[in-house]
Amino acid sequence: MGGSGRLFPLLPGKGLYILEGTPFLYHQPSSSLVAADLHLGYEEAMARLGVFLPRLQLRKALEMLEDAVKTVRPRRVVIGGDIKHVYERLLKQEVNESLRLVGKLLEWGVADIVLVKGNHDTFISGPLKKNGVEVVDVLELGDGILVAHGHKRVDVDYEVLVMGHEHPAVQVDVGGARVKFPAFLLAPLKSSSSLIIVMPATGVYQTGNPVTRSSANYLSPMMQSDVDIDEVKPIISDRSVGVFPLPPLKELLPPV
Repeated sequence: MGGSGRLFPLLPGKGLYILEGTPFLYHQPSSSLVAADLHLGYEEAMARLGVFLPRLQLRKALEMLEDAVKTVRPRRVVIGGDIKHVYERLLKQEVNESLRLVGKLLEWGVADIVLVKGNHDTFISGPLKKNGVEVVDVLELGDGILVAHGHKRVDVDYEVLVMGHEHPAVQVDVGGARVKFPAFLLAPLKSSSSLIIVMPATGVYQTGNPVTRSSANYLSPMMQSDVDIDEVKPIISDRSVGVFPLPPLKELLPPV
């Protein structure tokens, strides 16, 4: 299953925690479990390109989410963008698996489900809304915390912005092999005391983009221009190692 069930205090003053060993956040005051970047339908998209993969994406996401939901009993589950994979159309697998995910969350006792739209979430709003899912561009959790996907600039004020989109990972050399661990990023803004928290991807096939000290290597316009990259702190959260905070990138990686 997903992890140990322990809550790692990320911003305890705001009631924000990492569910240890998972790519999920839990906001205790609003009873919200937050996940991002599920990319359901990835296997069908790859099959159309002649690459045939085992259909693991939904199954692994459900395993982790079931474990998380039964651990923290959230009232609400928030998908922080990219519930589906393909931009230009809506695949049958994307619809079927998205609705199956929604059905399972409701079956497990989740009262509210919200999709914060990502750049991949084209054409999926209608089927989700018909099945009781709220679809928004930005969601306010409370305590000055917003959730957005991160593919475009958020122009409203926030103290903390939780986003996905980047699929961050930390690459480590272990016994001559390179291993990637999914990681959260704590990214302070240059011009204010606000903070961006970047979530790792939930999708098992989205293994992560290695973090770097080059702003140009990030996808989000806010990560490219608003964040002090050298001061970004990764926090590994993986089933095999639990939660492992790391020093700022300026201490972790060589100069660009």
